[in-house]
Amino acid sequence: MSFANIVILFGVLAGIAHGIPLPSDPKPFIIGGVEASIGYAPYMAALISSGTIFCGVSIISEKLVLTAAHCVFSFNGELLDNLYIRAGSNKWNSGGITVEVGDIHVHPNWDRDTIKYDAAILALKETLVFSEYIGVVKLGYDFVEGNISSVVTGWGRTGPRIEGNVVHLQPTPDDLQILYMNTIDHTQCQEQMLAIAGARAPPIQEDIEICTFHSRGHGMCVGDSGSPLIRVSTREQVGIVSWGYNCAIGAPDVYVRMSGIRDFVEPILDFYRE
Repeated sequence: MSFANIVILFGVLAGIAHGIPLPSDPKPFIIGGVEASIGYAPYMAALISSGTIFCGVSIISEKLVLTAAHCVFSFNGELLDNLYIRAGSNKWNSGGITVEVGDIHVHPNWDRDTIKYDAAILALKETLVFSEYIGVVKLGYDFVEGNISSVVTGWGRTGPRIEGNVVHLQPTPDDLQILYMNTIDHTQCQEQMLAIAGARAPPIQEDIEICTFHSRGHGMCVGDSGSPLIRVSTREQVGIVSWGYNCAIGAPDVYVRMSGIRDFVEPILDFYRE
């Protein structure tokens, strides 16, 4: 069974999200973020192709950015070409600099059907020059428990337009959005996901996935995939936005755990340092 055809991957594959049937409580809601201040997240960049933003990425070195694996594949499973990033700007479609993507390193265990090991590292064709508005994120490999204050930035859709019993996602915002929330432990994540999605969502794998939850009306949506989950106390990236069940309807958001992919990330970082 391919869960990717049922849940929302918050990036390229998430075109399935248009026209989502509403839950039984069809109240209007918004995704709940606010605009980030200029320079708040210099490690943040947009992943773009043909003038359209697909996902967020985090800058992990002068030559590499980190994102979700599903962000670099088309609907038919082929690697996307003509990808580039925009860094140094709070707007995904203007300002800062653009740099083309070269080699793409997908986690060897990436599984589209179960949405596991959803991580990829993209090598840039030009070396980034760090500044006040472009910088590297520190990676945190500690195993993060529940109730940890965290923050995500991204350009995902900010809310739905509701017609009858169908929700249509709003356009992608120009300006970077920010949302603070807490991580939740594995048991709570499984229970909340089961209550909202039932068997339509895959099991959450504790060693490689971590969850957050704010409240109904606040959460990740299409375009947020690949964006970094940052632990507030250390300013370290501890996760990568991966998938969820609909947008902000009360289910947790699911991320790749950095602690679960250290053996994938560090050798690539070492290789490009040489």
